[in-house]
Amino acid sequence: MKNFSLMIGAVCGCLLAVLPVQAADQDLQVLASVHPLGLVAASVVPEPQLQVLLPLGMTPHDFSLKPSDIERIRQADVVLWSGAVAEPYLSGFVGRWPQQVWIDASAGQQPAADVTHAAAHDDHEHNDHDHSAHQPDEQHNDHEPAGQEQHAHHHDGFADPHWWLNPQRMIHTQQQLAAALQQDASPFAAAVTQQLAASARVLEPLQDRGFFVFHRAWDHWVEQFGLNQVGAFTLSPEYKPGARTLQSMRAQLQRGEVVCVFSEPEFSPALVDAVVKGLAVKRAELDPLAQHIPLGADGYVRYLADLTGRFATCLKP
Repeated sequence: MKNFSLMIGAVCGCLLAVLPVQAADQDLQVLASVHPLGLVAASVVPEPQLQVLLPLGMTPHDFSLKPSDIERIRQADVVLWSGAVAEPYLSGFVGRWPQQVWIDASAGQQPAADVTHAAAHDDHEHNDHDHSAHQPDEQHNDHEPAGQEQHAHHHDGFADPHWWLNPQRMIHTQQQLAAALQQDASPFAAAVTQQLAASARVLEPLQDRGFFVFHRAWDHWVEQFGLNQVGAFTLSPEYKPGARTLQSMRAQLQRGEVVCVFSEPEFSPALVDAVVKGLAVKRAELDPLAQHIPLGADGYVRYLADLTGRFATCLKP
């Protein structure tokens, strides 16, 4: 653990200096749908004005709204979310309360309205109902062969909805949020850009080192740094991989094509354990929801540095 801490310090350098958070003119309430977006929002939103919808330990894959969650959504001035593909249970609330600003991290560079002079909350009662997460329409238990390199998220028809793992997209998303709150976005952009440069220096020598991930949450990160993601156990945690996929992955491990296997803390490692049993391969844990990173002004930059250290530690010979 000590060595890993040193690694994080090496890849961060001076990048973890606390970013300034300026208090908004009004006590506007910002709701981030998931913790990583909360890390982004915390760069310009003081902690008392920021909430995260999903509780720690919960993922968008198994979340459904409760009446208390709907009330939190209604009371927010700004909602930062990942879009309808990642969070279908939120789609029905977009535009329901006109005074709100919704910022969709999947939607690119669409300008957000200025809400610093927004009207007070609409206290009108609505007869809302619980919205459960929908399942993807088209999936198959045996996904594409694990041996095919899975770099850019468009190459095989799969569009990775984990947009917070696309740092460039998060710079634009944070700019939208900062504009809506009349805050300065430049410190965040500068810190993320600097961290990406530091991460690239660490990861570039490891680009040929093959690895498996638990599910396809990392395509944006892989594309950012040109890494060699050889395969994933499943496209999405709701779906178990087929026997052929697991056999193919074990064969790749036996041939030495994969030097590291990543699991995720939100899901049981039993499947990974079975595939790597008896094989000399390095293992590590990646958390796509960054639940071990506390909310803070520099939280997102810390997350990028943490991921860099975890990849480097596992991929190095």
